[in-house]
Amino acid sequence: MQRSKPYIKQIIQWCAAVAASLFIMNLLSFAFYDPCQELIRTQGSTTGFLLPGSKGVYGLEGYCIANIDENGYVNRDLPRASSYYVVAGASHTEGLFLPLKLRYSDRLNAMLGPDNELRVYNIGRSGNFFSVVLQHLDGILGEFPDAKGIIIETDTLTYDTKALYDSMSQTGYDPDETASEMYSALSGRQKFSMQVKQYLPLVRELHKQYLTYLNMSEEAAPSDILNPDFWAQEYAGGYTDALDSLMSFIRSKTDKQIIILYHPAISLEPDGSMKLLTNGAEPYYKEICAKYNIDFVDMSDAYMKAYDEHHTVPYGFSNTTMGAGHTNRDAHRMIAEELYKVIEK
Repeated sequence: MQRSKPYIKQIIQWCAAVAASLFIMNLLSFAFYDPCQELIRTQGSTTGFLLPGSKGVYGLEGYCIANIDENGYVNRDLPRASSYYVVAGASHTEGLFLPLKLRYSDRLNAMLGPDNELRVYNIGRSGNFFSVVLQHLDGILGEFPDAKGIIIETDTLTYDTKALYDSMSQTGYDPDETASEMYSALSGRQKFSMQVKQYLPLVRELHKQYLTYLNMSEEAAPSDILNPDFWAQEYAGGYTDALDSLMSFIRSKTDKQIIILYHPAISLEPDGSMKLLTNGAEPYYKEICAKYNIDFVDMSDAYMKAYDEHHTVPYGFSNTTMGAGHTNRDAHRMIAEELYKVIEK
């Protein structure tokens, strides 16, 4: 027993060191990565809410402190103007890693009028890609019936014929499925679990890294996302009819102004040039959107001009790989400028 005492003491010291390290790292996480809690819903304008009135810290790319309004969206605590636009999309629209007022919705709001009302209401939600937003169109129209127009953001047009038809399937709208009602309906155990997660951002980050590792360890499946032969077959088949049906469906839902915002991904080439990652669907969207009086804002030319003249890259932050990841402040500024031209027109 006497001989084991040094080993027990050593183990206790190791455990204490590990516990102290985890405690310190968890404290640091509050200033680095402490995302907002989520409330998942089945019917409505998005796939879920963020916890109303909460704050979140996002520092994996860039750095921002998110403020969640009383409705569960990423807007400043300001009243909506009598005439406003709803902007929907994924994490690029939500503005992950970008400081307040630098997202394109905030910039556009400031360009449209005095800074005391929201003329652009942001319901961006990570994971709500183009097809997901379209499937929640009934929810957007039901939740925001007095909106002047809807802006739908996408960073890709790689939706094949089947995906275009699937985008017309609606999730529906339940007016009782609000953020406050959903939170009130949670059990005491569920609320306690949310509080524990909020106080343990390190655990949430470790869990996220674990899921990332699992995805990386899986064998990558072959993808046709930009395969020119695949898209040549699509365009020679029923693609045009599918896209026409989708835009006709969107227009049949509302006579509001509809703007589809497209900002393509890019790659920086070894020779120093910038390449747009596209499947060549832009002409189809431009033609068919015009047919149904839907504005199609394509950021391709603006992105290329900014790079050719000033070497401005629309994706990536100073602490990440330039040209990859989320849209940075330069891209949000350019997007706001292009949207402003269309709205003012």
